[in-house]
Amino acid sequence: MLVSAVIPPGARIGDKLEAAVQLPPGSRTSSVKYGILFQTELHNHELAASTRDAMSANGIPLGKSPVASEGTLLMGNRLAIAEGPLVAGHEANASKDPDGGIDQPKAARIWDGVKCQTDRPYYFLLDDVNAQPRLAMVIAERLNAVFPAPGEKVTKLADAKVSGKPLVVCFVPPTYRLNHTRFLMVARQVPLTPIASDSTYRKQLENDLLRSETAVTAAIKLEALGIDSRQALRVGLQSDSPWVRFASAESLAYLGHADGAKDLGELAEKHPSFRPQCLTALASLDDAVCLDQLAELMKKPDAALRYGAFTALRNADEKHEAVRGKHLNASYHLHLVAPDTDPMVHINTERRAEITMFGSRFPMRTPFSFPLGKDFTVSAKEGEPTVTITRLVTDKNGEPGTVVKQTRTDLAEIIVGLGDLGGTYAEAVEFLRRTQKAEVTTTAIHINNAPHGLTIPQLAMIAVTDPTVEKADLETRRIGRSDVVQASYDLPNDADRVKALQVPEPTLAPRTGPGRLFKRDQ
Repeated sequence: MLVSAVIPPGARIGDKLEAAVQLPPGSRTSSVKYGILFQTELHNHELAASTRDAMSANGIPLGKSPVASEGTLLMGNRLAIAEGPLVAGHEANASKDPDGGIDQPKAARIWDGVKCQTDRPYYFLLDDVNAQPRLAMVIAERLNAVFPAPGEKVTKLADAKVSGKPLVVCFVPPTYRLNHTRFLMVARQVPLTPIASDSTYRKQLENDLLRSETAVTAAIKLEALGIDSRQALRVGLQSDSPWVRFASAESLAYLGHADGAKDLGELAEKHPSFRPQCLTALASLDDAVCLDQLAELMKKPDAALRYGAFTALRNADEKHEAVRGKHLNASYHLHLVAPDTDPMVHINTERRAEITMFGSRFPMRTPFSFPLGKDFTVSAKEGEPTVTITRLVTDKNGEPGTVVKQTRTDLAEIIVGLGDLGGTYAEAVEFLRRTQKAEVTTTAIHINNAPHGLTIPQLAMIAVTDPTVEKADLETRRIGRSDVVQASYDLPNDADRVKALQVPEPTLAPRTGPGRLFKRDQ
């Protein structure tokens, strides 16, 4: 199967890219439901005719003899590298057969996404009132001063562009690579003029940091002042307030210091509302103390915390010993992690084909027999210590046959055996779901149980009336999902705090007896 992987003009790397599936002439595409995309470079492209029109419009001279015809597709820059399973079959990518019905899938989605190969900056646009090139240069200088970008490739973080409307082109610093939202929020709080160490503004922020109702906002603004805020944030780690400790430890991590790594781990375990932010902060800091903290959190009993810590550690260092896994049949990832802990299995069905198994032993009860798809069967007889995995195959002469593999009665070994026989992620997930439904295993199986929480602006608002974090934790459990939308990059202002402190008027209780509708004192 050939795969044409090109990005259409105007597409963004963050979008779900489409790869056209092309089969040899005469083959039956109706049987194609999925495929494997091996490592492929994705390029942008444009027609030669459109390129010549654009060059003419900009006054660039053209040769008399075109090198390429008008319909030639010109390949551009390498934007990304993609590989992994292709999910096909949705109607948008299905062709029409001559009878008017849906024929076969002609395109598929790259489930695992892509690895971007280009730097993608953010653009800070100046409004019409302040559209001055000099102001754009001042903003760029201040961002470079607050967010240093070490390394040979990038000598500075931001640069001002004055062609046309002034704007600032800004790259994300390494410590914010996993949390672009926070970088944009902090960057908006950077003062246009440097703040001295003994300034009234800094002292006010240091005082606000030690109050639970203003700690989150103050920490963001101190972080926006740069590394000089480290000492004030370290003082916040000694506070008894969970809000102050959380805000201080998180800002220290993004400033490149591991002083609050232990506090982030403790808060992630105790407070679900802080969990996503704490885990991301630990993963963002390239420090052995933070990575070890994530590895320890993978051993905790809370299922969401365990998988969240695993994901954070994998994002920080996919080659870390604690999260290494196997790529079975070039179809899905299997990770055996946190040995000598309570067994747990997590299935991920969002973007990454991944099964994560916590613990070292995953026993099963016999007997059982599970057909998987059209080709596989997993069965075990009562009292026998082995499981038989059977796959139906067809030889070169078209004669049917079987391939058999035996493993122990262990979930992990059976998953590996399925992959060795050519099983895909679909068969592996179906097997785990059938074992759960048939109750032949005591291992807990979770699906997409990643930590969910509130955004920083939402936490800052709740902190005004919730010094113990009980309300925030309750709200996090009530939401019950991980797709909370970031509505704004702005922090709450004084008017928002006043509104949050306002107590709603009590409702009048109707009177059940005869006479007045409400009690006399109301």
